[in-house]
Amino acid sequence: MTAPSRRSLALVLAAVGAFLLTLIPLSRLYVYDRVLKAPLEQQSMTRATAESATYVDPATMRQTTGDLVQTRWLIGDVLAGDDDRAVWGESVSLATRDGHRLDYHERRLAFDRRTGEIVNCCGEYLDEDVSVRQSGQAFRWPFNAERRDYPLFDLRLRRPVTAVFDGVERVRGVETYRYVQRTPRRLVPGETPPLPRRLLGLPGKGDIGLGRYAEIRRTYWVEPVSGLPVRTLEEVTETLVTADGRGRLTALDADFRTAEPDVVAALATAAAYKRWILLLGTVAPVGGGLLGAGCVAAAVWLSRRRSPAAQDEEQVPGDQLADAR
Repeated sequence: MTAPSRRSLALVLAAVGAFLLTLIPLSRLYVYDRVLKAPLEQQSMTRATAESATYVDPATMRQTTGDLVQTRWLIGDVLAGDDDRAVWGESVSLATRDGHRLDYHERRLAFDRRTGEIVNCCGEYLDEDVSVRQSGQAFRWPFNAERRDYPLFDLRLRRPVTAVFDGVERVRGVETYRYVQRTPRRLVPGETPPLPRRLLGLPGKGDIGLGRYAEIRRTYWVEPVSGLPVRTLEEVTETLVTADGRGRLTALDADFRTAEPDVVAALATAAAYKRWILLLGTVAPVGGGLLGAGCVAAAVWLSRRRSPAAQDEEQVPGDQLADAR
């Protein structure tokens, strides 16, 4: 190879190596941050079931036992979101196995697409109440969740709560972080319809006013790299109590567990995020760094390597070289 050819190849290799080396900070600081975000568009439905739950049937106004299904819909408002925030609506319906609805809640909120933290903007509401200010994590934990406590917002109680880090556990072979929300008995906001006095074992006729109190324990299993909850267990007890405390009735006593098909689907989504994070956070910078360093080293070697003709001239004595000329 001639000297000009070697110099040209060395320049090309040096340029390629420099470009690949710039991919290391680029993939870590820019691409990583731009790609790993919650989507603007969202359409999903998940179910949690409670077997042999105790509840008050509004149709018969009696306490009964049976299986309950809690269905959760998430729908994204693409036009209301932007590069930094997503706006989703959430609906949660509680019904019997045959579809008779017992309870329903709905909310709209915005959250940071990278951290999952609620952002107060964009026409948020909770059960048609626009004055409620929600805070904490919404729908997900941050990417690369930590082993620490996280604030949440309780839809049922309409108040901030805390999910405490409770250990590491495998779900279908995947390592997850377990967080537990423990909320002692609290008054549930909103009006509770009066019930017949006889239903509470009180003498007399007619209905009587009640307050609804809830005691809640929620356990979240979160795949930490993606920040996605893949399984949830909600243990809730709701008690109806008269103002004087003489009458009380268990309105709901149920343990809601995420349906296994939804657990499998959530794990698949988390695995997709993990592949992107591995590619952008490890494979691209490490692979680009090694290849870039190799290109630069080859360019340096070529630039220092002399042609065979030049090496022959150095080996010929000076007087013989002069005679040859």
